[in-house]
Amino acid sequence: MNCLITGANGFVGKYLVSELKNTFQKIYRSGLENTIEADPDLIPIDIRNEKSVNSLIQSIQPDVIFHLAAQASVPISIENPQETLEINVKGTLNILSSMKNLNKTTKLIYISSADVYGKQEEKSYPLNETILPNPVNPYSASKLSAEIFCRQFALQYENLQIIIARPFNHIGVGQREIFVVPSFITQVLEAKKTKKEIIVGNLSSKRDFLDVRDVVRAYSILAERGQSGEIYNICSGEDISIREILDKIIQITNANIEIAVDPARFRKADTPRLFGTSEKLQKLGWAKKFDIEQSLKDIIESYH
Repeated sequence: MNCLITGANGFVGKYLVSELKNTFQKIYRSGLENTIEADPDLIPIDIRNEKSVNSLIQSIQPDVIFHLAAQASVPISIENPQETLEINVKGTLNILSSMKNLNKTTKLIYISSADVYGKQEEKSYPLNETILPNPVNPYSASKLSAEIFCRQFALQYENLQIIIARPFNHIGVGQREIFVVPSFITQVLEAKKTKKEIIVGNLSSKRDFLDVRDVVRAYSILAERGQSGEIYNICSGEDISIREILDKIIQITNANIEIAVDPARFRKADTPRLFGTSEKLQKLGWAKKFDIEQSLKDIIESYH
C-alpha cells in the first residue's frame, strides 16, 4: 500500500506524514517547486497543470490520495478569487480525472473545509453534515464546488472511492502567521517586550478549534474506515470566541498588554459562529485527545 499527499509541505501535511508513517509502505509527497530546496524528497508539482498531475499519478499508482493542496486563506481568496478557484477547483478536477484513468481502485480523501457551511440559523447548531452549505467567500465557494465534483466522480466511476472531510478551525506548532492563533501569539509576545498595544479585528466571532494532531488522526481513520461518497465533520463539538482565545494566550504568556480593535480588519461577509458535531466521525472510532489550553501551550512553547 502506498499513498500520495498533495500539499505535503504545508502546515497540516507535515503532521499527516508523521501520522501515516506506520500505515503505508511508501508515502509520496508533492508540493510547490519553490520549496524543493528545503525538502529534496518533495515531488515538485503545480496541481493546476493537468499533464503534470496525470503523469505523477500514473507513475506512482497510489492506493490512497490525501488531497491537502489548496489556497486556504479567506483574505487571499477575496483578493484573488480566480487563482483560488484555479487551485482549489481545477486542481481537484485534475486529480479526479487522473484517478479515473488508473486501472485500479483508488481512494481519495478530499480535504474540504467547514467554512462551506457559512452563515446558519442559530437553531442549526451544532452543525452536522446534512446542513445545507451557505458559503460566504470565494474560498468556501471553491471548496464546496470541489466537493460537488468529488461526489459526482464517486457516483460515475466504480474504481474511485472518495471521502470528503470537513475540518473546522485547527491549530498547532508551525502554522503560518496569517491565521488567527499564531498571529495573536506573535503579537502578544512582541507586545510583552515592547509594552506596545496589539491591534486586532473582530473578537466576537465564535469558532470550533481542534489540535492539528487530532485532525490528521481523523484523516487516517477516514482512509481506513470512511465510506465513499460520504462527508465527515472533524471538530471538537464546542465553540469559543476569538476574544476567549486571545485571553487564554495572554494568561498563558503572563502578559500585561493593551488591546486595540481596528474596524478596518473586520470582514464585511463574515460568519459570526461556526461549530459542529463530529458524531459521525466518532462512530468510526475517533475522539479528540488535546484540549485548547494544551494546544495553545504547545504553540507558545515553540516560540521560545
